[in-house]
Amino acid sequence: MIINCDGKIYNPLGASSYVFEKEIIPYLLDRIKKSNLKISIGIQPNSSPHFGTLTVFVMAFELAKRLNAKNASILFEVVDTAPSETIMLDDMTYQKSLRTSGIVNIYMKQCLEILEYLKSETNIEYEVRFQNEFNHQKEIFPNMQKILDNKDMVAKILDPKYNNLRIRIACPNCGLSDKNSVKNEYAGTIIISYCPIHGKFETDISRDTSKLEYNTPLRNLIRGMVYGDINNNENISYEIMRITGSDYSGFYQEELLYKMASALGYQVHNLPIIFYTPLIMDWSGAKLSKSLYVEKGAYSDLPKEFINFENLKKKYNIKGLSILHDIIKKWIDNPYMLFRHYSIYYFIKEFENHEETGNLP
Repeated sequence: MIINCDGKIYNPLGASSYVFEKEIIPYLLDRIKKSNLKISIGIQPNSSPHFGTLTVFVMAFELAKRLNAKNASILFEVVDTAPSETIMLDDMTYQKSLRTSGIVNIYMKQCLEILEYLKSETNIEYEVRFQNEFNHQKEIFPNMQKILDNKDMVAKILDPKYNNLRIRIACPNCGLSDKNSVKNEYAGTIIISYCPIHGKFETDISRDTSKLEYNTPLRNLIRGMVYGDINNNENISYEIMRITGSDYSGFYQEELLYKMASALGYQVHNLPIIFYTPLIMDWSGAKLSKSLYVEKGAYSDLPKEFINFENLKKKYNIKGLSILHDIIKKWIDNPYMLFRHYSIYYFIKEFENHEETGNLP
């Protein structure tokens, strides 16, 4: 099959692109009430950062630069509790996290290289925070207690497949955790977890929340409520805004964050701003994903440099990020361009234009 196109880019206005056709920075500055801003971005470092992740990274630094009237910086959240391997035992699925397996250390080197380069381009500072540090915040326990008190309601909404509250705690002896939280038991502030090798063990979250692991929807809910608490605490000097890919916008946030938080008694207007980067798609309109999430040999039709950072660096050196940076600057200068999706072929063409004009970093 051959797909022909006219090579022209159209940006029909609608929804947010109509409201924010010419400017978005003044709106954001008006919505951020405190004098210090942290822009939160996250990653599960289980592979070389793919092209969509790179877009989030670059967008965060460029937005921070433009919002620097609020002393903006980057808060880089490492989801090192994400699974690195799964094991089936007695018809149950168990997992070991990126932290337990040590895989997190392999790809964190690439993440830090990207962060350092973007810092050098924008003069924006960043900090790195791992999940145990996130969980150690004092705002975690009251929100977790609220979730535990309403666990049946939360489980039904956030986990319609299993109807489980997807909290995991790794076995202190071997690092295995019940991936689907099937055998979890709850007693007040106590979570009783099960390891197929070492049996049951208890965690009192009133004394230790740092060991908690979550599936993505539950982590999203907790993060939203905790950041909202921070933003509305006058004794904390900074405010948090999130940036993530737009595959997590729309129905996902409406049902699993906003309505869920409201059902728990949270005032939804106090939740943090979430700024979505355009989705990067393959030829069919599907999200361009990490290669480990699709079948072997996927994206073999694409130039490798548009798959992930490792390949981009081989082709353009790390300064290939500067080309992506130029593209994103154009989006923010013309914010109607932010509220749509882009085929990976759009980026291929943009990079070709940089090469043809000699406008390479």
